[in-house]
Amino acid sequence: MNLFAISTNRNLEEYARRSPHIFPDARQWQHFGPLSALCTAANDLQLATADWLLVVPCDMPYLPDDLVARFETVSKRTPLCNAYYVETPITMHYNIMYIRPQILQSAIPYLFSGMKTLRSWLQQQRARSVRFEFDGHFADLNTQTDLQEG
Repeated sequence: MNLFAISTNRNLEEYARRSPHIFPDARQWQHFGPLSALCTAANDLQLATADWLLVVPCDMPYLPDDLVARFETVSKRTPLCNAYYVETPITMHYNIMYIRPQILQSAIPYLFSGMKTLRSWLQQQRARSVRFEFDGHFADLNTQTDLQEG
């Protein structure tokens, strides 16, 4: 991993201690959910030069250690695919993506068209799922209680 960037709209100073590359959603994309970060990232020159971007939510502390390796393996077997997301026996996790930065620009007209879901945007990109057997690695823990129970 060459660059660790954080998209955040709160606690910028706190996140700046973790990475020098933080960015809030651009004003025109605020309040559009996770796609806001992708639209903002579409104009980030450092991110645009990457081969791949791993996008994960901040409230999933138990992501598997082999997440990137699994995405890399599948991407080498299917080099024409530009986007991947996680699938478990229980659900699809569209908010965990491994994408080529070149497709970020497509998120802008997608939002302008009134669409807002990651699922539909990833379908437009012809994204493929990467299967993980243990759904617990992708638990969405939003509160201290969730974390203690997780």
